[in-house]
Amino acid sequence: MAVTNRSVTLRTIAQHIESLTHHSVSARTIRRRLQQSGLSARRPLLRLPLTQNHRRLLRKWCDERRMLAVEWNDVVFTDESRICLQHYDGQIRVWRHRGESMLNSCVMHRHTGPAPGIMVWGGIGYHSHTPLVRIAGTLNSQRYISEVLEPVVLTYLQGLATAIVQQDNA
Repeated sequence: MAVTNRSVTLRTIAQHIESLTHHSVSARTIRRRLQQSGLSARRPLLRLPLTQNHRRLLRKWCDERRMLAVEWNDVVFTDESRICLQHYDGQIRVWRHRGESMLNSCVMHRHTGPAPGIMVWGGIGYHSHTPLVRIAGTLNSQRYISEVLEPVVLTYLQGLATAIVQQDNA
């Protein structure tokens, strides 16, 4: 049951077993048996669904640079992330084996609609990282330039002479 429905709870499994066998089984016993078979309850991978165009552009960018091993030390990856304060509370778990985090049945797509939350922006490189920037309100291109690119990115890049900046949508 945990293999076919990755987000099933121990209580649901116990109720299912009891309905079939008319014997009660504790959640601890079920957890122990699942762990013996290699399954453990872990937080699902959270991600935004990528469009086919996103996938194509990311693959193209990586393919153009796959033979440039030294160049990867100079790449700075930047992205913004919105932390939703309302929908996902971290209590949901999925049953999976090691290495299965990218399976569709182990992935939970994030909510992208309006909800209370905090948006942050940051960048990481091979040897360093940018400061984390809190973005208040809606981020548009003018605010991105004046609040992130000019004060943070340009200052950060002054110390990295050969850096290449890779923004997720750029």
